Amino acid sequence: MKKKLLIGVVITSCNIEFQEEILSGIIAQAFKSNCDIAVISTLHNFYIETPHKILEGNIFELIGSDRFDGFLYDRNTFFGDTIKTQLDNILAATKKPVMLLDSEDHKLFESTAIDDSDAFEKITDHLIEVHGCDKIYCLTGPKQLFVSEERLRGFKNSMKKHGLYYDRSCCIYGDFWKDAAKELAEKIISGSIERPDAVVCGNDVSAMSLISALASAGIRVPEDIAVTGYDASADCHDFKPSVTTFKRPNFQLGAEAFRRLYRIITGSICTKIPNNKGDFVIGHSCGCTPSNYGKSNDNRRLKINKMFEDDMLHRDMIFDITNVDNINDFVDRLDNYTYYIYKMQQLNICLTRKYLESAEGNINNILTFSRDDEMKMILSKSSIRRIYDKSGYFPASELLPVLSEKRSYPVAYYIVPLHYNNNFFGYASVSFGKRPMSFSEIFIFWINYVNIALEQVRIRSILNHTISGASFAMLHDENTGLPNKSGMEKAFLDFRERCTGTDVTADFIRIQIAGYEKAPYHNNEEKYGKIIAAFAELLGECVETGEIFGLWSPYVFGIVTALPDRSEKIYRSLSEKIKKSRYGENNCNVDFGVYLHSQLVDENADLQTAMHKASINRIYSYTVSENGKNPQFEKLCLLRGKLIGNPELPWKISRIAEDLFISKSYLQKIYKSYFGKSIIEELIQFRLDKAKELLTGSDLSVTEIASRCGYSSYNYFVRQFKDIEGVSPSEFREKSES
Repeated sequence: MKKKLLIGVVITSCNIEFQEEILSGIIAQAFKSNCDIAVISTLHNFYIETPHKILEGNIFELIGSDRFDGFLYDRNTFFGDTIKTQLDNILAATKKPVMLLDSEDHKLFESTAIDDSDAFEKITDHLIEVHGCDKIYCLTGPKQLFVSEERLRGFKNSMKKHGLYYDRSCCIYGDFWKDAAKELAEKIISGSIERPDAVVCGNDVSAMSLISALASAGIRVPEDIAVTGYDASADCHDFKPSVTTFKRPNFQLGAEAFRRLYRIITGSICTKIPNNKGDFVIGHSCGCTPSNYGKSNDNRRLKINKMFEDDMLHRDMIFDITNVDNINDFVDRLDNYTYYIYKMQQLNICLTRKYLESAEGNINNILTFSRDDEMKMILSKSSIRRIYDKSGYFPASELLPVLSEKRSYPVAYYIVPLHYNNNFFGYASVSFGKRPMSFSEIFIFWINYVNIALEQVRIRSILNHTISGASFAMLHDENTGLPNKSGMEKAFLDFRERCTGTDVTADFIRIQIAGYEKAPYHNNEEKYGKIIAAFAELLGECVETGEIFGLWSPYVFGIVTALPDRSEKIYRSLSEKIKKSRYGENNCNVDFGVYLHSQLVDENADLQTAMHKASINRIYSYTVSENGKNPQFEKLCLLRGKLIGNPELPWKISRIAEDLFISKSYLQKIYKSYFGKSIIEELIQFRLDKAKELLTGSDLSVTEIASRCGYSSYNYFVRQFKDIEGVSPSEFREKSES
């Protein structure tokens, strides 16, 4: 398969609406051209230089990766000559083609720009021709900024065309923000400058700020002064009065810039996607009756983000994810809060080896970052499930493992820094699948919480490592005295080091107490503690010397062993001990299951991943009520695990019954008695669950998905999917993307 081009986008303030429109154009055109996109961005701009914000610039180390074939660079989004010079030098050093966005001619790079002067001329024409204004001011952006000068040029062209007088005092340079608009309002209110008939503002923020400042002094808009904006942002619609503005074709800018860069790289012309040309939007601030005024944003998205933001700020996410002392517990807790990221299709948290090994260092050590650093993906989450990555460490210059994979479909990822003050931890990446969209402001809050938690985990890990007594306490469970998850992780690292290069295969065994989930134990902590302690003592008698044994979670014990056939021996021995315990003081006759995963122990072996894989492969079950009455129960659990893992296989009831040495009717009867559904019903659900994952997480056609889920007939697949899910596969995919 031919390697896809990877285009880097260097930009900031991705959450701002007009920036998202540019990015949407870039991504949509890239997907049309079967190219990958990696947006390298800071979360904050460089208005105020604090140690925390300055360090964000280290993410641009990734620009030097050889994976990139070219770059789109929105230089105007960065404030401050220092960061612009830094980026110019880094991009020039790559020797890759660079296309600037919205920029004048540059000595090093090509550029693509929108003709803002034409749109600004139309706005000024409207004020002159429709409303008879002749004394007009233009409040544009910073001096010598390309877009500022272009908008000012459009104003001047209109004034000249209509033979109206203007001078330097009418051409006011601002900041594209609120301060310059307030300053202009103060001059008008005080009479230090002549009151105009109208003010043409360089963007909507300036226009709304000017209107508010004038209104506070009793100057009415539009009755006393007409005011117009630019960009047609969402707030213009609800503002009073609604703002006359211009819908800038930012989407077209992004798409056109990509097409030009693509032609420079390949020498070929890519197929053009449909674009918009921009549009004059009439509001009330100029004196007109509003027309063609519609919100340019997704109302549903705004409402959901506001709901998520309120929920996140008032709930305990920040306290929950910071109240841990090791990275594995942090990841487990963070996994519960990924739903805050609207329409996220893939989220990855990648940390440097320096960070992951910092517990053994000094608390004053500074964690630096470069593209030569080794990274590890500690969390990978799709929109519907967590993915346990097994790739181990990879170089930061690779960016993300997915970008090196052979795929039939393109992807786009936003890559943002993870850091705290002077310490750089790694980066997060987020993808929205096939949707050409960007992240919202709530993602910035979310990442800030993650940064705080990562710093807290680092500090606690170092303190635990340096204080021996505390270290022991943190590595062991207080109730049973067994190693806890952290203790098992530490023991496993030593075990892995001894085994690497020796072709040792280990069994990862989970012993899970089902009684924990039952109300009598869950609501009686003291009684549950006694049961766990008694259970641990009996299980400890079944463990051999040299095996890693500990309490993996409050109701799950873990065993790692290189000895053969241990799972069955442990189950048989523990079952007998549990039965006998009912006649003694330490009765712990509770339901439990045995789960197993086996794999080669090499340098990439990860205990967290292995224990998760074991959790979906139950091989034995002990039940207080049924144990001894049905010897087939364990085999049925094993069968169900295979059905879940491989639903696409051509399963037949007769063959399953034959393998279990029971009749078909009896098989179906006992299966339904244990799991509540027949084998066929469960198999259908497992196939549809797999289909839903492929529909939301891949670009495969519905026909291909039907085949991969075990359906020989496309029509039958569609009909069965709709009968159970209520919508067709295509409708399900569209609904998940809306």
